[in-house]
Order: sequence, then structure tokens, then C-alpha cells
Amino acid sequence: FDAVGRLKAQTDAAGRTTEYSPDVVTGLITRITTPDGRASAFYYNHHSQLTSATGPDGLELRREYDESGRLIQETAHNGDITRYRYDNPHSDLPCATEDATGSRKTMTWSRYGQLLTVTDCSGYVTRYDHDRFGQ
Repeated sequence: FDAVGRLKAQTDAAGRTTEYSPDVVTGLITRITTPDGRASAFYYNHHSQLTSATGPDGLELRREYDESGRLIQETAHNGDITRYRYDNPHSDLPCATEDATGSRKTMTWSRYGQLLTVTDCSGYVTRYDHDRFGQ
């Protein structure tokens, strides 16, 4: 750990160490280096939201956000794009996603922000139940 308690390195039972490089101001992880020396880099906007990540293979994931800070698009390392839609301008929870093939999933949420249903592109509905503790 560093002087302010941020994780700098982690060693497993076999003695292999993974290193973490946090930004000195935000504390957000900007680089992870695995025991074999392969590194991944992470970039953030001024709201501390991940905007891109580059893996050890050089492939990049990119994220875009709207003016409210909500994720609206994610571009995978292979160029596939997933779009996120919101039906409430005051909600950070998406009501739908659409992937690169045009397949759409819709979601409903409780007033407490718990996922209630996911309906896939074929119309199959997966329901989620939560107890009074939100689990």
C-alpha cells in the first residue's frame, strides 16, 4: 500500500506480484502490470468515469457518456458497439441496450435501483427478486 492506503501491489501464494499504479490526485488505477510484465492502461474523464482501457495486447475498449454522465455507448476491442438507452432523464439506470447485431434487451428497475426484469431480443423475460435487505 502507498502512504494514503491505496493498493500498490499484490502478491499471490506462488510469489507472483501484480502492480497497481493509481493516479496521485484521484487514486483511480491508471495501470495494472501482471507478474509476466504485461500491462493494461486505464483512462478517465474529469468525472472519474472510465473512457478507455488498453489491454496488454494493445486492443482498446472505449466508453462514451452523455451530458448527465450516463454511459451511452461502449466500443469493444473488436469494434462492436453497445448502445445504452434511458427512459427517464433523471435516472442513471438504462432501460435498454442494443448490441452490434441490433439485438435489443430491455430492463426494468425498482424504485430502489434494483434490477427487476431483463427482456431479451426474443422476448424471454428473466425476473429478479430481492428480499427486504435488497439482496
